[in-house]
Amino acid sequence: MVHHSEAIVRESGDASLAETVVSGRFGDLDPRRAALCRYAVHLTIAPAALGRTDLDPLRAAGLDDRAIVDVNQVVSYFNYVNRVADGLGVELETHWPEGLRVHRNYPLAGRRGGFPTISAGSIPWLTVEQMREIDRLMVEEYRIDLSRMMENAGRNLAVLARALLGGTVRDKRIMVLTGPGGNGGGGLVAARHLANAGAIVGISLGKPPEGTAPVTAEQLAIVRALGISVSLESPGKDQCDLVIDALLGYSQRGVPRARFAELITWSKGHRVLALDVPSGLESSTGDLHDPHVLAEATLTLALPKATLRGAPEAVGDLYLGDISVPATAFGRIGISFASPFAEGPIVRVK
Repeated sequence: MVHHSEAIVRESGDASLAETVVSGRFGDLDPRRAALCRYAVHLTIAPAALGRTDLDPLRAAGLDDRAIVDVNQVVSYFNYVNRVADGLGVELETHWPEGLRVHRNYPLAGRRGGFPTISAGSIPWLTVEQMREIDRLMVEEYRIDLSRMMENAGRNLAVLARALLGGTVRDKRIMVLTGPGGNGGGGLVAARHLANAGAIVGISLGKPPEGTAPVTAEQLAIVRALGISVSLESPGKDQCDLVIDALLGYSQRGVPRARFAELITWSKGHRVLALDVPSGLESSTGDLHDPHVLAEATLTLALPKATLRGAPEAVGDLYLGDISVPATAFGRIGISFASPFAEGPIVRVK
């Protein structure tokens, strides 16, 4: 806000500091200021994701406990004031110049976790039949096979998981629930990336390995070779920081049963990130079955599935991930497509 940028200039004597802070270019700052800014962003955007380990960069930058408490209170107070002013529609006083009243689209503005936001009405939404045809075109005509799309999906899923956890997954406990199909394969790719980044990852399979599709079985063999825990048992009662739902995907049919129902039920009460479509939401009919996942966020792929609009309570915040589908593929099914991924492979849809 303008008031706050003026205060930064006044207190620091550095006219460029406010611009650097709101632009998100923290690498231009000295280590102490960079650590303070990153903490402020996490506390503002994803406060529930912060834990004691998120204070370590502040201590490494030379802040003692009293200073950390002061930082927390200052950031919290400014967030409080902003929300009061914005919530009541408070405008700048008349003495502020018109040039300062123009909204400036800084990289951190309007984003959760640093992702650009696009309007839900600015992109097409796909039916199950259209997505199946896109998958066919990708493999048979564009030679972009399922393993490549799976890798893109899983990497994006890991990036979004990191953002939901406040910017770091080190020592965070993450449980990945995987099915035997392509959706499960994306979850296994994410599990690998998250484990490599320092997370404590466990994988619970929805079906025995012998029922796994070939490409997904390759991903399962990789995570096992890396020593990541894979189990057919129900996850324990220990609280985890995030659950990734990669059980069923857009091709799911009917009420989840047996092991799938058990894992969905277990996920209740946890923070859940769903891949493509929350398990229990049937894309072909729009039915939200019992049980179903209640996701905090869903990363859908290529383009959103039309069914997601009808179940916001299950979908949570909706994100869209790029899996390298070209515009010409959408053109083949009669859809005009302008890529929303100019600023990165993940966007938030509102």
